[in-house]
Amino acid sequence: MIVRLLQRCAPVFLLVTGVSPTLAAALPSADVGLERILTQGEARPLAGLAAMRIRNGEIVYRYSAGFARKNGAEVMPLRSDTLFRIASVSKFVTTVGLMKLVEQGRINLDADVSRYLGFQLRNPDFPDVAITTRMLLSHTASIADADDYVIPADHSVSEFFDPSHRLGMANYHFISGHRPGSWFSYCNLCYGLVGTMIERVSGERFDLYQQRHVLGPLGIDAGYDPAQLRHPERLATLYRHTDKGYEAVKDVAAQFVPEAPTNYRIGTNATIFSPQGGLRISLDGLYRLAQFVFGRGTFNGVTVLSPRTVQTMLQTDWRYNGHNGEGTYPIASYGLATIQLIGAKDPTGHPTIPYRGYHGGLVGHLGDAYGLRSGFWLDPATHDGFLFIADGFPEDGKEKSGDFSSFTKVEEGIFGVLAGAGK
Repeated sequence: MIVRLLQRCAPVFLLVTGVSPTLAAALPSADVGLERILTQGEARPLAGLAAMRIRNGEIVYRYSAGFARKNGAEVMPLRSDTLFRIASVSKFVTTVGLMKLVEQGRINLDADVSRYLGFQLRNPDFPDVAITTRMLLSHTASIADADDYVIPADHSVSEFFDPSHRLGMANYHFISGHRPGSWFSYCNLCYGLVGTMIERVSGERFDLYQQRHVLGPLGIDAGYDPAQLRHPERLATLYRHTDKGYEAVKDVAAQFVPEAPTNYRIGTNATIFSPQGGLRISLDGLYRLAQFVFGRGTFNGVTVLSPRTVQTMLQTDWRYNGHNGEGTYPIASYGLATIQLIGAKDPTGHPTIPYRGYHGGLVGHLGDAYGLRSGFWLDPATHDGFLFIADGFPEDGKEKSGDFSSFTKVEEGIFGVLAGAGK
């Protein structure tokens, strides 16, 4: 295993710490491949890239390169313990917290979520059909993000569904014509509702609940509120790379204001913590999360969920049949906050394969927000894994498309390099 750290400054060049040019030319192909992706995978170089290959539960290859934060000549290099706002991989961790309440009998996956939210939630087209927790977790609740899926702390999530929001308006959060449970449409707001349910049922603020019942027990250095991180000095800034250079878009402040004001009412609006995408976690933290999955809910002797519950999360709950969903991501099969890469075609017509020669087995989640792409992909049967965080993509919609899938070209490249790493 080779662990290397690269640092890039403007004008763009690579500084290989402690490695001579002669030795650098002879580095293993995995390092060379990821360096090429970092510098040439997009129209302009990425800001940073961290990746890990797991085989049989063990780290066989790890890579960290580029920068996590940059302010003029001052550069914070990216490391495996650098914290990133990991985007939708957060959904998996949110669901772990929710499933603890399911195990305790305090939430029923197939019961009407209205009882847990404290207000009636119904698609107006289907007023007699209950929307369930399972539907929220599997993106089949007939709810849409619409114009936004985060609301200020002094508001309630119930306001998203105010009757004044009518069909045809930008702020209408229901999918018309599709019965709840019958149609897949990727929805971040659903996880804001899940986070709010966790608060209302547990009586604990979402971020603190997750710390006490999920992250803390697993020994993961992570959190949802930058102002509450144990190691804020490790937090990376997320960048988009434009024709004018790297544009800082998230986690840029030196001093963060707490997400929850002192008068925040628990159980009204967990969207302020971004349960759908706001977890700050490192590559090392993702590895501990992988060990939790490989251990079927137990890590380092600490049991967070039962094996049966973990299996419930990983198994397929919805599968695309050609006319029961929509979306641009490589999703043809979805569980409870998990994507199964089964090779079948997704709604765009692309096969859900991460690299050429793939034979199936990976389950996990992707992340895509604020110039970052992340991947948390595991084979629970073999204890193999592909973990990565890539920052500094172009503006949304301008990324290079994949050659054979709905992943980006960079993601396909990372998968391809890691597939052969550590053999």
